[in-house]
Amino acid sequence: MTEGARRFSLTLARACGPMLACALALSGCAPDRQEEARPAAAAETPSPAPPGGAPPLVRSHDPIPGAPGGADPHAGRGAAAGGSSPHGELQWDIPDGWQMEAPSSPMRMAQYRVPAASGESEGGECVVFYFGPGQGGDAQSNVARWTAQFSTPDGGQVANRVGEQRFGSRLVTRVEAVGTYHPTSMSFGGEPPPPRPGHMLLGAVVPGGDANWFFRCTGPEKTMQANRAAFDSLLASVR
Repeated sequence: MTEGARRFSLTLARACGPMLACALALSGCAPDRQEEARPAAAAETPSPAPPGGAPPLVRSHDPIPGAPGGADPHAGRGAAAGGSSPHGELQWDIPDGWQMEAPSSPMRMAQYRVPAASGESEGGECVVFYFGPGQGGDAQSNVARWTAQFSTPDGGQVANRVGEQRFGSRLVTRVEAVGTYHPTSMSFGGEPPPPRPGHMLLGAVVPGGDANWFFRCTGPEKTMQANRAAFDSLLASVR
């Protein structure tokens, strides 16, 4: 390299050095700069429903009258006719075709007659229970109690589906069982009703303001299968 070329190269380096450093700093490539941590995503995506329309259920839970129970800061009373429940903080929409009835017990906040499926002569019943602040128990023990009311034809334990499903901001415990239903007596010490073969349970434990609320529907299996979507729409409307 000639003396003139060497001088030109040195002059160019001195002129461009500050500009190159400035460009590196502006682009975030300065050697001492560290990358900022990115927060992890917190949103939870509900599991997709499996084939056949059954809800995604994954693990056990449920309540028992009189046992301590728990939860959230919004409590109230049950549902009314005409579409939604007006007299409490926990409200829901009544599915089309479900007929409201007068509750047959003080512990029943609401009671509905579920329409029979096509070809069935018998409808079902859906009842909403609330036992008072801090009462009703946990989901797991009540799910166990509900499913214990069902048996196989030879008296064995039935298979059941129990798990958690998110409806809006609420994580609801959801349970299903099919078999011979052994209802309890409506009166203390009374004779229990006869067993009902071929019946199904659709149940849910919903966190309320000061205790859990319990939604329990029973009826012939075909009728309950036909009303599963309506039951889920009720749960999705709870507010």
